[in-house]
Amino acid sequence: MDTFRAALDEHLGALRARDVDRFAATLGEEVVVIDGGGTLTRGTEAVLRSHADWFRSPDPWTFDYEIVLTRETPSSGLAVIDVTYRQTPEAEPARFLLSLVFERDREGTFKFVYDQNTTLR
Repeated sequence: MDTFRAALDEHLGALRARDVDRFAATLGEEVVVIDGGGTLTRGTEAVLRSHADWFRSPDPWTFDYEIVLTRETPSSGLAVIDVTYRQTPEAEPARFLLSLVFERDREGTFKFVYDQNTTLR
């Protein structure tokens, strides 16, 4: 994706579709994810494995969101997203703020490199 917004939309679309190949195509070379519990996952392969496991979950989870803020420079983009996540339709929704950072790679494509989520109480 040559624009930050297109890269962000593709990344979020891959999450909602549970599409591991589509998700993989959005990843940068060195990805860092910090989940709501504070667990740090470092490295593109480790992040891809953890998301592939999540995508294969038999639970019919939903990932709904509203983009709260975006900032873009010629080399990077930041998004803050208000997420409502349900593990199952009957489950109590979990809400969190998700911060995503993308960087432009050598080919000029924006790629996902950083994710931190903060649980809302």
